[in-house]
Amino acid sequence: VHLVYNKVVSALAFESAIQSVFGEEALKNAPNFKTYEMEDDATKDLSEFALANAIYAVLVEGHAAEINSRRNAMDNASKNAGDMINSLTMKYNRGRQAAITNELVDIITGAS
Repeated sequence: VHLVYNKVVSALAFESAIQSVFGEEALKNAPNFKTYEMEDDATKDLSEFALANAIYAVLVEGHAAEINSRRNAMDNASKNAGDMINSLTMKYNRGRQAAITNELVDIITGAS
């Protein structure tokens, strides 16, 4: 059985990976596995346990990759919103300053 999942590489990146899980027959035919005396149902239980552990590990790793991606997206959105706020504040202040300057010019011109 092969499980495909997103593996976290760093805080900014992840990549697709494949994890292989050995079945009951593969465990029975493994060279070092034959040194232990086991019943057939123990091998079946062991293969099921290995599959469950592999699925859980893949789910945890995929969830970590998703959370990392969401965190990065929110960080980028926050930075972009901050830049937009700064830009709009600058435009507002320039417009306000231009209006005040025009009123002062009108007052000075009218007073002369």
